[in-house]
Amino acid sequence: MDIRNPGVSDGWALGETDMDYLKRAPFGGLFLVTFTVAATFQVLMALLGLLLAFLSPGLFFMNGAPATSPVQAVGVLLFLLVVGLVINAGISAIGALLWMGVRIALPKPASV
Repeated sequence: MDIRNPGVSDGWALGETDMDYLKRAPFGGLFLVTFTVAATFQVLMALLGLLLAFLSPGLFFMNGAPATSPVQAVGVLLFLLVVGLVINAGISAIGALLWMGVRIALPKPASV
């Protein structure tokens, strides 16, 4: 919304409600948004990894030894997915806390 002309769109892709959500969302909501975006990417890459696990399992290494079968390669892939999701959760929590801190510095709407 354009501040000077209420009710008229300002042309930005993010609408007023999107920004309101970012300004007012609780920690859990912010965490859920960031975790979902990153986890979706990780799962899609894991599906690509499944294809590679069956086509060339030797690309997957665990403890310095290449996988000799697709089953071992899938095990490596699942291990990496779990570790990645745990790290993703930590980064999402830190990011949500940082944004909650930044929101304190955002200008407050003028009260009339």
